[in-house]
Order: sequence, then structure tokens, then C-alpha cells
Amino acid sequence: LKTFSSQGESKTTVKVLTYNLFWWNLFGQRHGAGRSAGRKIATTSSPEEYDFMGFQECDSLGWIMGDAKAEGLSGDYGTLDGGRALGMAYRKSRWTLLDSGREDVGEDSRAQYYGKRSAQWGRFQHRDGGFAFVMNHHGPLPVSTSGGCAGSATAYNMIRIIASQAHVGDLVILVGDFNAQRHASRIRALDAFMNRIYTGSSMGGVDHIFSNAAKTSVTKTSNLGS
Repeated sequence: LKTFSSQGESKTTVKVLTYNLFWWNLFGQRHGAGRSAGRKIATTSSPEEYDFMGFQECDSLGWIMGDAKAEGLSGDYGTLDGGRALGMAYRKSRWTLLDSGREDVGEDSRAQYYGKRSAQWGRFQHRDGGFAFVMNHHGPLPVSTSGGCAGSATAYNMIRIIASQAHVGDLVILVGDFNAQRHASRIRALDAFMNRIYTGSSMGGVDHIFSNAAKTSVTKTSNLGS
């Protein structure tokens, strides 16, 4: 969970979630485990609802958002299917989608190969006039590997997309399971361009949230567990 205020005139407070659903296990084998993921989303969405949610290993946005609604998630959410098991949801009562896209940015090493890895993004306008550019990513394997298409090249590809698609003055948010701990080359490369405002603890800390917002604008972070 991430809550922070954008810098600029609007001073908008934004609440963000990044969530690897481990779909093969939670939904493929355990059939949603009694809507456990949806319940976690619903119970942590109050008192202030999520503005943006980035999901990794998400085979069905309809299923996870339906479970969350059934467990009490309020608000009207739009969704963006990013392909390669990526998905985003945004709070439609506060944000209007202006543009979106997706692009392959990396590839697993042959040592643990599942395929190419992509980043999806959306650009949004807040009802009060501010703008946000949000990107969601699931990084290459093995965890923290460097070199080839799995190392810092992945980070530079995402920075290139942000530079070409975000506008001056946008609040930029990058979330995901990067499959990379903070010492990995791709995280260190991102650290050179953006503020890393949250790092999780799972698998040594492979979940991160980056932003162009200053760290001093962060009001709360929380690890919600699996």
C-alpha cells in the first residue's frame, strides 16, 4: 500500500497497490481460496479507496475485481489488460483514462526461461485537473539476474517508455514485482532516474514502487502480506 501526494499545484493524494497474485497457485490450484485476494483488496481499500492497482500473474481481471467487489470493495473501477498476465485497475470516479499501451521490455534468462517480459502503462487525468502516468511491470527471471535482456536493459527500456509517453508535470508511478532485489542492476538503474519509495520483503524484496514524487511526500506505506 502506498499513499503519497504529488508535487505541483494540485497536491493530489494517491493510493496505490501492487499485487502479484501467483495465479497458477491461488486460482489455478486453490480456485481463489475463498476470494482471499479479493478480500485483502476490499479490506485494505478503506477508509480511502485505491486510486490505482497493478497486478502481476493476473490471468483474469474480471475474476479478481469481481472477488474484491463481492468482498465489499466500493467505488467504480476501470481495468486495463496489459497482456502477459499483467493488469491494472483505476478509480473511475477520480480518474479519466487518456491513453494506454504496453511493450516488451525484457526477457527471461535461458537459465530460467518462461518468455518475454512487458510493461503496461496508462495516462490519466484527475477530476481536479492533475495528471498521472502509471506503469505496471513483472520482471525477468532468475531473480536479480544481470546481463542480456534481463538486467539493466530492462530498466532502461521502461525509462525510455516513460520519457516518450509521460508529459512534463505528470505524477509518474512505476509498480510491480520486478523479480529483482534492491542490489540488482535493474533496480540500481531505476534508482538513478526515480525515487524508490517502497520495497517489499517477499523473496528478499522483489516488489517495488518508484515515483518522481519526493520521498518526503510519502505519508504511509504498508506490506499487506501474501
